[in-house]
Amino acid sequence: MSRIVPADEKANSQLAETYAEITRTRGYVADILKVLSHAPEGLQRFAAYGEYVRYRTDLPARTRELAILAIARGNQYAWSHHFPHATKAGLTQSELDALDDGAFADTLSAAEQAAARYAQEFADSGNVSDATFAELKRHYADRQITDLTLLAGYFVVLGSVISALRVELEPRFKPVMRPIK
Repeated sequence: MSRIVPADEKANSQLAETYAEITRTRGYVADILKVLSHAPEGLQRFAAYGEYVRYRTDLPARTRELAILAIARGNQYAWSHHFPHATKAGLTQSELDALDDGAFADTLSAAEQAAARYAQEFADSGNVSDATFAELKRHYADRQITDLTLLAGYFVVLGSVISALRVELEPRFKPVMRPIK
């Protein structure tokens, strides 16, 4: 059970407006966002940041979802939420299985591998090696690197919130991640 029970949007007009905006852009309000509901303005701004990194970056959808799942490895909530987006973006089951096992499939392009490696290293307290950054630079423009950095930052925070507040996977989502070996 989550450590924080979401606020009642019926009792707070700003929260109701924020939930309506999130629903407009995402189709529903996920429990990870609901646990932030006691700070409606903060949630509104955080959701806008999330909307940017999910829908408005200059990254291909496949690269975006690969980077998200590279960060989400080991987090059932995040993996289960983004697995359908990843397959819709063109990532294959074998590519996702390899990532879930801590490897990169040979079918990923060098650019995709560079983006995923960067996201993983970024998630390690921002400890991105010079070699990883140089490889990323070979494949992506500065705008795309900035977008990837913003995306990684957002999903690192989400993963931390999921863990710290013990956000549970909603019943409508099927757990899809295998246990880490």
